[in-house]
Formats: sequence, C-alpha cells, structure tokens
Amino acid sequence: AAREYGCEVTVVEPRPVPLQAALGPEMGGFFADLHRRHGVDLRLGRQVTGVLGDGHVRAVATDDGAEIPADVVVVGIGVRPNAELAVLSGLPVDNGVLVDAALRTEDPDVYAAGDVANAFNPLYGTRVRVEHWANALNGGLAAGRSMLGQEVVYDRPPYFFSDQYDVGMEFSGWFEPGGYDSVVVRGDREEQAFYAFWLSGGRVVAGMHVNLWDDGIGPVQNLIRSGVAVDAERLADPGVPLADLAKS
Repeated sequence: AAREYGCEVTVVEPRPVPLQAALGPEMGGFFADLHRRHGVDLRLGRQVTGVLGDGHVRAVATDDGAEIPADVVVVGIGVRPNAELAVLSGLPVDNGVLVDAALRTEDPDVYAAGDVANAFNPLYGTRVRVEHWANALNGGLAAGRSMLGQEVVYDRPPYFFSDQYDVGMEFSGWFEPGGYDSVVVRGDREEQAFYAFWLSGGRVVAGMHVNLWDDGIGPVQNLIRSGVAVDAERLADPGVPLADLAKS
C-alpha cells in the first residue's frame, strides 16, 4: 500500500523469504519476487536491533550494522492469545485455550472459539490455532451449535487471503514448518495465475490460488477434505478437473 502511494519501502524480515511460516520457501519466494518488482527493498534474514531518533524516528538499525533511513516504521511482531481468563479458571492452556473438535474445554460447560482457541482438527489429527476472522466467524457459530447440544465436529480447513498489488490470493489448509514433501504448481506462475498445492504423503494438506477467482479456493478445500492420494502430474495439469482428483 505504501509503494502505491509512492513511498520508498524497506522490509526487514528475519526469515529467508516473506510469509515463510505460512507458505514455505517456495511460495514465499514468489511473493519476495513480487515485492522486488514493485521496488521494495527486501532485507531478508536480518534482525532489527534498534529504532534510532530523538522524539521522531530517524533510522532503523539492523544486525549487519546497517542504518536504514526512515520517517515511519511499521512493526509486525505477531500476537499472543489472550487466555488469562482461562488460566484463572484453571482450564488447560497451551498456545491458546485447549478445546476438542466440538470446541469444548476440559470443563463441559465452557467453550472457546476464534483466535484464542487451540482446537483439535480431525483433518490433521492435531491441534491448530488459526488467527483469521473467518475462523472466529465459523468457529463461533459451531460453538453455539455445540452449546445447544448438537453434534459438532469443527473440521474446517484453516483459511486466509491477501491482496498485494495486482495479486490476489486465497490459501486454505495447514502444515507445520517443513511438514510437506513437495509443492505442485498448476498454471502459469509467471503470469500470476496459478494454483499451488502442498503435498504430504501424496495427500493435499494445503493449497492456494493466485488470481483464479472463477473457481477460487473451494476445489482446494474439497481436495483437502477428500484425503485421497493424488497423482502429482495430473494435479499439475490444468486440463484435469480438480473435482475429478478429489474422487480418485
């Protein structure tokens, strides 16, 4: 956004590529190239050691001895789940309030949903905490149904989206850092119109589309839910409908 207003922008990122935690190095590299093409100075693998100035920021110091001139600094350092109420109530907490697939805590009369809930997701067989408004929206509705005594299994694949310059993307799924075997690209990466799929044991655990709004993220979520092993060559072939792969 700052670049589109004509500002000079420098990004200091401690990881090797942007978005590495969410997308891994392959697709993180795609977004690194995108920002470079739009004139962003990426300082990757670098740490900020200080913000310099006297009453107003003058520069940002980094661990390689550089001082980057700056008028405005935007700091993105992440968040921690606000689970103090659960701690005071004696409920189990570990990276959020621990809940089962029905969004119940250890106390059967207490539920948690949204960013604060570290919920068991049957699709992945482990707990996943998701920081996105879609999770708060859908998880809140599921928790409400669960409170009413309905049988609930909250197993939606995690989701987020991002719009950067002329690139719009949607991502769905989950993997631990490095927790996939390969990334399969379907479409034209250079033309910024493609799908990317993260595979583990031949199964699609996450996927993303870039600028493919006609089909969107739905086919990706269907593949994740199917749990089927897919042929990588067919997955990469735009002529093979994704719906057919979900049935294979």
